[in-house]
Order: sequence, then structure tokens, then C-alpha cells
Amino acid sequence: MKNFIKILYILGTILSMLFLVIFSVWKWRILPDSLGRTYSIFAAKEGCSCLFVSKGSEEYCKDYTKQFFSPDLWIQDDNSLSIKFSTLFTNFKSKAIFKPKQGCSIYFP
Repeated sequence: MKNFIKILYILGTILSMLFLVIFSVWKWRILPDSLGRTYSIFAAKEGCSCLFVSKGSEEYCKDYTKQFFSPDLWIQDDNSLSIKFSTLFTNFKSKAIFKPKQGCSIYFP
């Protein structure tokens, strides 16, 4: 019985710590730089494809790119989409450009 209680305490502690890590990533955007950059690029590319390839409305595409985090800045031009995503430590800006026969591609200045 004592071993069972020890296991429950250890399991509860591990689950509590896991919950705190997931909550901090979700709420305060504590992400490593590589993950923040990847998400920013992903959101720009997916938003561009939604707007220009699928011809979705701007509101629909904004909701679509909020799969994990919502972008802080959304700038839609004639044939491009720029997204700014901020984490706790840094800011990331990504841009995707639509070309009629090629679709959306990530723009690296």
C-alpha cells in the first residue's frame, strides 16, 4: 500500500510538471527560437495558401492559421501575406508570396 501511494505521488508530480510546461508554452509563448521561427513560417505559408490558392475569406484564413497560436500581426498585400509572431524572448516575421502558376512560397529577404 505504501508503494502504491509513493507511485501516486510521483505520478501526480510528473503530471503537474507536464501541465505547467504545456500551460506556459500555450499562455506565455515560451518557445525555443527554432520552434517560433518554424511556426511563423508555417503560419505565413498556410495563410497565403488559404487566401490566394483556396480563395478563402480573410476572417476564415485568420482562424485557420490560429491552429496553435494566433499571429500578432497580419498584413495582406495584393499577392503576399506577412505575419509577425512574438514569443516571450524574440519576434519573428515571415512573408509568403503567391505566384499564379507556382502557388505560395516563403520569401527570404
